[in-house]
Amino acid sequence: MTYLPGSAAHRHRGRPSGAGVLVRRLVGGRAPWAVLTTALSSMGNLLLSLTIARLAPIEDLGRFALAFSLYVLVTGLSRTVVTEAVLAEAAAERVNRPAVAAGSRRVAAVGVGCAVPLLAGGIADRSSYLIVAAVALPGLLLHDYARNVGIGVGRPRPPCMREVIWTVLTALAALLGLTGVVGPSVVFGLWAGAGALLGYATTLLHGHRIQPGWHLDRVGSRAAASYGLQFLLTAGSAQLALTALGVTIGMAVVGSLSAGRTVLGPATLLVGSASSLVIPHLARVRAAAGPVRRRAAVRMTGVLLLATAPACLFVLLVPDRVGEMILGDNWRHAEPLLWLLALEVLFGGMAMVGFAGHRVQGAARRSLLLGGGLGVLRVPVVVGFAVVWGAVGAAVALALMGLLSAAAWWASYLQITGGRPTVEHAPAGTPTAASSAAEGTPALSASKVSGGR
Repeated sequence: MTYLPGSAAHRHRGRPSGAGVLVRRLVGGRAPWAVLTTALSSMGNLLLSLTIARLAPIEDLGRFALAFSLYVLVTGLSRTVVTEAVLAEAAAERVNRPAVAAGSRRVAAVGVGCAVPLLAGGIADRSSYLIVAAVALPGLLLHDYARNVGIGVGRPRPPCMREVIWTVLTALAALLGLTGVVGPSVVFGLWAGAGALLGYATTLLHGHRIQPGWHLDRVGSRAAASYGLQFLLTAGSAQLALTALGVTIGMAVVGSLSAGRTVLGPATLLVGSASSLVIPHLARVRAAAGPVRRRAAVRMTGVLLLATAPACLFVLLVPDRVGEMILGDNWRHAEPLLWLLALEVLFGGMAMVGFAGHRVQGAARRSLLLGGGLGVLRVPVVVGFAVVWGAVGAAVALALMGLLSAAAWWASYLQITGGRPTVEHAPAGTPTAASSAAEGTPALSASKVSGGR
């Protein structure tokens, strides 16, 4: 940036203080914008879920939960197949506009390709939620892509401002629903339509094309397919299990689980957002001796449990009249499941730390085998328990799978850290111990989906 001679910015006023440098780093860096944008997105999603859980009958709530779950699944798939590759390529190039523009067309292709089966399912089930999600899906994915690219390699402020607009529009839609002006499906349509329009507008204003297109060589396509399959087998298995429940058991079970998870939303958000702190913390001791790495992981697990356990306990102690104010008639379906779903949240936090340890150590092959095995097991276990015991059985299965996941990831991590402090390879996007110490600030990991908007 060029300053004019004699300007206030040009005049040297002495060496800046340490506090001034710290403030500029915090305000001018990407991390605060990333945290704020994620918080706004989570707030909007939670407000949408609470509103529909309050207004919709239990089966209608199940249809919303299924549609939103599939939206989360496709968003995570798009990030894995397209966005993360574009971020890696654009970060390595000084002129990254062609890579970002090409990524927009691939995101649109993923959106259209996934929207077709969602639309067919919505028409077959007569689900307005699935139909709306299918129609809005390409635009929603473009919005998510522009947000992540802007925060990662572009200007982080505009994505945050767009998220503010979407959250405000979501709040207005929720207000219309809670005051009886519109129904829950219209609230969902207003939320999805606003996000899709923001995605299309942003893409066009950046001069990118919204027509679907792939334009990726064979090697890149093979890598994208491999990462996409890995995502579906690991992180995507939770959404796939919910889809299987809706198809085999019915929407009432899905709605009951959704109502309980909505009340536990703040605790779930704590677990989801903690990975951006856990990964850099474990990366700082990646080259240390095994006991040091294990103690660091145990400390992070303890801190996470101290944060999430009170939030879960607070929900379990909520009086019936407060629960009915939040969920309406759906409270009676959610209340018997809350302690089981709370256990799932706590075990999920423990498993997340174990998985983060694998990522920091670069144990990609082990992570794929372990995560894939757990993912393949989750769907039949959850569905089988639900067939026998209904919604309570599904919640029991989710808690048991959470316990099994935590035990498996931790047993594997203890085995990894039992030998010499070596790393298979440095995972992309994970800071090294040296760089973390030199920069003084942790780098944010790639966005997780499950939960992000």
